[in-house]
Amino acid sequence: MPGGAAAGLLSVARAEPPLTTLDGAITDRAGVLGDDEAQVRAALDRLADETRYQLFVVYVDDFENMDGESWANATANNARLGAQDLLLAVAPAERLFGLSYVSGGDLSERDVDVIQDAVADRLRAVGDAPADDADWGSAAVVAADATRAALASSSGPEVSPLALSGGAVVVAGGVGGWLWWRRRRQERGVPASSADELAGLPTQDLDRRASSALVAIDDALRTSEQELGFAQAEFGLEATTAFERALAQAREDVRQAFALRQHLDDSTQEAEPQRRELLTRIVTLCDGAADALDEQTAAFDDLRKIAERAPQVLDETLQRADEIAARIDVSRQALATLSSTYPASALASVSANPDQAASLVDGARSAVEQGRAALAKRDRGTAVAHARGAQNALGQAVTLLDAVDRAGQDLAEAGPRLERGIASITQDIADAARLAPLVSAAGDASVAPAEAEARAAVEEARAARDGGDPLAALARLTAAEAALDKALEPARAKAEADARATALLRDTVGRVESQVRATEDFVATRRRAVGPEARTRLAEATRLLGEARSLHPADPPAALARAQQAERYAQAAARAAQQDVAGWGQQQGGGDVGGMVLGGILLDSILRSGGGRGGFGGSTYGRSGRSSGRPGGRVGGGFGGAGFGGGRPAGRGGGGGRSARGGRF
Repeated sequence: MPGGAAAGLLSVARAEPPLTTLDGAITDRAGVLGDDEAQVRAALDRLADETRYQLFVVYVDDFENMDGESWANATANNARLGAQDLLLAVAPAERLFGLSYVSGGDLSERDVDVIQDAVADRLRAVGDAPADDADWGSAAVVAADATRAALASSSGPEVSPLALSGGAVVVAGGVGGWLWWRRRRQERGVPASSADELAGLPTQDLDRRASSALVAIDDALRTSEQELGFAQAEFGLEATTAFERALAQAREDVRQAFALRQHLDDSTQEAEPQRRELLTRIVTLCDGAADALDEQTAAFDDLRKIAERAPQVLDETLQRADEIAARIDVSRQALATLSSTYPASALASVSANPDQAASLVDGARSAVEQGRAALAKRDRGTAVAHARGAQNALGQAVTLLDAVDRAGQDLAEAGPRLERGIASITQDIADAARLAPLVSAAGDASVAPAEAEARAAVEEARAARDGGDPLAALARLTAAEAALDKALEPARAKAEADARATALLRDTVGRVESQVRATEDFVATRRRAVGPEARTRLAEATRLLGEARSLHPADPPAALARAQQAERYAQAAARAAQQDVAGWGQQQGGGDVGGMVLGGILLDSILRSGGGRGGFGGSTYGRSGRSSGRPGGRVGGGFGGAGFGGGRPAGRGGGGGRSARGGRF
């Protein structure tokens, strides 16, 4: 038996029938854990503390001529383990193991696959290691940690909020495992529930994800409502208006999500694709509501920080106001310089910015004074409101002054940008002319006015190069191009679809022509055996192929659809013809019957007709149709589709509603 560690156990190996009782979470009848038992127990405790699942591990020398799966299931049933109890059984001397679990719980079949693979990999490494280095307990640690990770990532409510504590103020306390899981993913830069991830989940897991999301977001809403009340009492209604709006929208999203859940619970006829679509919508709505609450949580955190250090915040805000005020005269001078080069219309959007910035700075200073007065009266909430108002005013002032700073650069760059814009929109105008037949066929009246505006915008842009307002011309050019793009979108989409369809059509028609020719040859050389079904399918394939060719110039997508239909009929014809020939051979006694008889060449008939061309007699089908009991098989090759292989090898024990995975390592 390979593996140094396992080989060292052979001399003392003792067969163990399935156990009737366990020694506790760890049963080591093989005596292989030693000092490693402590780390195994710690891993099992982490799993039990953070989830609703418990893992039992058993080490014995020998499974008494049973496979690991059956032995593990029998032991789990004898010990009366529950639905959320797993049992890992390992026989080091035999290099066998089994993992018993109850299917249909919070662990999906994919989760169990991952756990099984992790355990098998670890056991294989341990089994191949020298006996002195064998760490058999590490397999149990891997099983516990893999189970814990699977439960955490499967978004089930099995993750304890106590074990997974933390997070923002608004959703702390009632969030549960789902919001913790999505928060951890966001910290790593992963979207809470990406479309690809949801699409990859089995329907059962997606259903659990949706149910868990509903429970978690409902708890988060209730906690958020309490938090809003506290915040309103502390900071006032005005400071919490945004959160109130976000909470109202979150309530509406969650109401829709619960309505979808109720529809799914009431409906027993919902097809799986529609069911998956609704489950995905539920998760998306819950994610959106949670995102909105998260954003407001950050805003509340900011308010609390300001409240904690309100005097310093007011002082810093006043200092910031002085710094911004020093920029105002600089901006005025910059505008004066620009006005000597560009017309007033080119500076209209920024000419009043310095005066507006000065007004905002004055307002910020006044707010700081009022905030200080509120602090003197021990009214910290009012002080925070004034501090926030001053900060917002200064933020707007900075935006205005930055716009003046950028104006000179924008005007300097407007010339080259105009040239690029003219070139780009000119191509769109050319596309409008090229796609005119498609536009006319669709009866779209929006392209003509959009094209006219695009031409007018080009004229204005060209004039602006000689001393006009380049920014206004560029704005008009950009808007005109966007409008023309939108108007041309259906025609462009049709043109692109036609091009893709044409490319696919060439490939499809080539395949179908080859298959039709091959099947025609097959039928022609086996006329005696081939019946009406194969011939009918072949004729339909030929007809559809002709339609595809004729439709191609006017409607490539429709032509492609006909060609694809033709391909299906050609494949069906080939299969039917092969089955007919196989059945005919059996009717003839199974001998080597072929040649001229199979090919429908009857010498007697030919001679009697004087060597002339034969009619339709002589090769009668003699059957009223193909029987489902007729054996299949291939004749000639090249006509059948993909074969059907077996599924995953059997590796699950039965009994007591439990399943098992395992095998040899």
